[in-house]
Amino acid sequence: MTDLLEKAIKELSPNTSRFKVLVYLSFKGPSLPGQIAEETGIPSGTIRPALRYMLGKRYLTQQRDGSYRSKISFTDIISNIYTSKEQKK
Repeated sequence: MTDLLEKAIKELSPNTSRFKVLVYLSFKGPSLPGQIAEETGIPSGTIRPALRYMLGKRYLTQQRDGSYRSKISFTDIISNIYTSKEQKK
């Protein structure tokens, strides 16, 4: 598991909008805030602060076209969730 993923897992609860946005970007790839809000149902007023927070934590990068991209891969997130569930058994 990458250091960045470990940090994100410790800091972001899976029940938060921040985590949901991170997973969305990891899965869908670079997206604009409006696209994220439209496809997730999370209000854009919640999306933008979440993006700023995660940019500050270096979980994301902002592209030249204004879209955001996760630095953590979707497969890493899913592997972590699966491993965590297996360890709880």
